[in-house]
Amino acid sequence: MAQRLTHRLRTAFLLAVAVLAACAGIVLVSGQAAVVITHGVSMNPVYHQGDLVIVARASSYSVGEIAAYSLPGKDEVALHRIIGGNGEAFVFKGDNNQSVDPLSPRGEDLVGRALLHIPQGGLWLEILTSPPVLGLTTFVLLAGGSAAVTTRHRRKRRRAAVSRHISTRPAQHQVLDGLPSALRISAALGAVLALMGVTLGVLAWSGPAEEASTAQVKSGTRMDFSYTAAVGQSPAYDGTTAHSPDPVFRKLTNTVDVHFTYHGDPGTVTVRAELSTPGGWHSSLPLTGPVTFTANDYDGSVRLDLATLEAKAQAASAVTGLPSGPLSIALTPQVTSTTGTEFQPELKLNLTPLQLALTGAPDTLTVTDTTTTQQATMVPRMIAWNGVGISAATAQVVSAVLLLAALAIAVILVIVARRTAPADEAAAIRRRYASLLVRVQPMPAPQGRPLIDVTTFPTLAKLAERYGLLVLHWNRSGVETFIVQDENITYRYRAGSDPVPAEQPSELADIQP
Repeated sequence: MAQRLTHRLRTAFLLAVAVLAACAGIVLVSGQAAVVITHGVSMNPVYHQGDLVIVARASSYSVGEIAAYSLPGKDEVALHRIIGGNGEAFVFKGDNNQSVDPLSPRGEDLVGRALLHIPQGGLWLEILTSPPVLGLTTFVLLAGGSAAVTTRHRRKRRRAAVSRHISTRPAQHQVLDGLPSALRISAALGAVLALMGVTLGVLAWSGPAEEASTAQVKSGTRMDFSYTAAVGQSPAYDGTTAHSPDPVFRKLTNTVDVHFTYHGDPGTVTVRAELSTPGGWHSSLPLTGPVTFTANDYDGSVRLDLATLEAKAQAASAVTGLPSGPLSIALTPQVTSTTGTEFQPELKLNLTPLQLALTGAPDTLTVTDTTTTQQATMVPRMIAWNGVGISAATAQVVSAVLLLAALAIAVILVIVARRTAPADEAAAIRRRYASLLVRVQPMPAPQGRPLIDVTTFPTLAKLAERYGLLVLHWNRSGVETFIVQDENITYRYRAGSDPVPAEQPSELADIQP
């Protein structure tokens, strides 16, 4: 009883593993969930290098949750914590980072919210999905299938010699017929999963996971400007500091601090001011020398002395005779990135004897690089069929899941087939040698024909195969009788009773008809 219970529990467990594996593959392909392998230290101490995190799409996201979003132009995602924003634009930051993420993705653009964390699980997943491991799994399945096909072919050839007299049931159905209908359906399902897994695996591993592609790539480089000035307490402002985009009145101050925040590739930045007047005079004034930064964000500031700038314009006016005002100021932080690209945003200001004011609308305080370049990038290789496609990397994982599910089903069927043994010897003979047997009515012993009792049924089966005959059998009073009639001799084997006594050698059946 205990063994039977253990067998049922083991069978149920293996079946559950197969079903869960197949369901996991479907969920990953549909895009409702994703597997993230962590790299770097931005989320220490929550996640470390090589951890595996399962993320799933959600209808809404909240501040404090860890979520993943795709990085533009890369086959990667960022897995950081939401620290602000809403569904229109979320603000992300790594727990171990000093600054917030430069991108502000929308809620509908998020890959999903972190659900399950497996420490160092990413390292094991990379090992299990590596070409050697998946190739070995495929080889085992194909080798097992080839062995089964070879065995069936041998049985067909052997039984063809004894099937010349009567048509019998195909031998390959015997094992399946001994199983319950539910397990026969499982066998068919396992075969389908194995075929799909092998086919998808061949397509996935026959080429690289990524391929080169040329695409129009928009630069995400951006510069945010702002300025402040200490103006003291006066009726002109609500506080003691003037903020952009409000004008700065020169009766209150002649010093303005300009701040700029750069978002883009690391590199070097040099700040200069371009001065010009309506008469055509212009001059370039360096403000800061080259400063190198290694992060994707950089904050800087410069101080403008309005009186000095105006004096420079008046000195030029005295020499040229041109009007000295109004003076236009174009503050330009020139950024040269490590990739060799240059970004020169401008903050345009207008200086008069009364005030310093922003030229243009307040949205000019943010300058975005809108240039588009042809860039060769590596994109996932897609496997498409009938309008539906998945990436080769995903196909590799799915093929492994399908093959593992098929392997689990095969293990279940083998265990069940071994457990479902016939109840008695006669049933075992009928099951194993079905193609040799012909059921008949009880027969009397022919007069003058020798009758030989054999000790085992395999011996009787060999005699039938040798002479190209079938085995006749019947049941009488619980005794199963099997005979092979040659031209001169009758061979007999009985199952379900003791051997026939020597004084009754002439009877084929216990009771004559």
